[in-house]
Amino acid sequence: KVLQREKEQYSQEKLGSHTEFFRIKERVLQELIDRKLLLREATRQGTFISEEEFQEELRKFKSNYTEMAFQKMLQERGISNEEWLSLRRESFIVAKFLATTSPESSTVTGETVRAYYEAHPEKFQVPESVRVRQIVTDTKEKAESILRRLRQGENFAKLARDLSLSPDRREGGDLGFIRRGSFPREFEVCFSMNPGEISPIIPSLYGFHLFKVIEKTPGRTLDLTEVSNRISLQLKQETREQYMKTLLQELRNQAKITIDSQVLARISL
Repeated sequence: KVLQREKEQYSQEKLGSHTEFFRIKERVLQELIDRKLLLREATRQGTFISEEEFQEELRKFKSNYTEMAFQKMLQERGISNEEWLSLRRESFIVAKFLATTSPESSTVTGETVRAYYEAHPEKFQVPESVRVRQIVTDTKEKAESILRRLRQGENFAKLARDLSLSPDRREGGDLGFIRRGSFPREFEVCFSMNPGEISPIIPSLYGFHLFKVIEKTPGRTLDLTEVSNRISLQLKQETREQYMKTLLQELRNQAKITIDSQVLARISL
């Protein structure tokens, strides 16, 4: 059933390969085992959700759908409403169990956030950026003609709208801010230019470019206050994942799990 519901996540090439399809089945089976182990442990530790909690969680989940869209989703996934409710109840119980047992809140403090920030300064570097307009032509002769007009004082944005071949001509050739290394190497010339300066003709695979730098922003290191929430979320996620990994390993060590690979191999879509 799970394979049928989730088969669209995989390419036909993988589903059609005996080796790849077997790996998919193994992965799906291991996920089902993990789900069963977590549910059993949550139940053992007394985790439950009241009907009121369950209905509130359902309301939140279903708020993203109209009733028609929700029923269509169930139909497409080949699952009945009753089966879906049962699976959702299990998922809510496991989620509540993990939320109440994971140590993420106590382990991620202001000190750990600051320590991470100070230990990884390279992750918080904002590279130099420039705001650029461009005009693209298909021949060097056209680019030379436009460059002469620009040097005579004609408006770059207007000429871009009238003559450029690039889709950004509708915005007067405005590419917005570009960061060093995020565009083809032909754009690197813009970082050596001053605001208001127009580049020479730059050939590329796309044609012949003329650039005008509008504004420049120097590179800098983000302050801790700017990234503390991001770091906190990342550390909590890492703590949650490590807790889950450790817990599942413990539960697997305690459980008796037997997989019949011959039966698994015979399962088909």
